[in-house]
Order: sequence, then C-alpha cells, then structure tokens
Amino acid sequence: MADNSEKKLVKKTDKPSAAKKAKKPNLFKRIGKWFRDIINEIKKITWPTMRQTLKNTLIVIVMVLVVGAYIWILDLLLSYGISLLRSLVA
Repeated sequence: MADNSEKKLVKKTDKPSAAKKAKKPNLFKRIGKWFRDIINEIKKITWPTMRQTLKNTLIVIVMVLVVGAYIWILDLLLSYGISLLRSLVA
C-alpha cells in the first residue's frame, strides 16, 4: 500500500498547475519584451571601426586572388599532365 500512495503523490506533483498557466503574459506583451531584448542586445555589440573594416576587406580580397591564382595554376598543370598522358597512350 505504501507504494501506491507514493505513486499517487508523484503523479499529482508532475502536472503543471492552472495558476502557472494563468500567469503567462499575453501575446503583445511577449512580442514587446522580445523587441526590447533585441534592442538591448544590439546595444552590447562592439562595432568595428571604418579602418578595421577596410583592412579586413582588403585581406579578404587579397586572399581570394591568391587562392584563385593557386587553383588556376593547379588546373593548368593538371590539364597539361592529362594531355601528356593522353598523347603517350594514344
């Protein structure tokens, strides 16, 4: 019998109470809070200076050119190697 009474207690405490559901704010208050939270988070952002932005942009452009040149040279070498192999086989 002791086991049954313990199980009943557990089941009753697991259910959420109606009072907790009633305390939930309405949709418009939640949306307003969401926008206030977004604004507060945006204020915490440390934005880069114009100089840092230009420097980072130039680094990206240079790296794109370097990687593009590397891929272009590698493509030329591999296509030359394949054409050389084709001429040896044929």
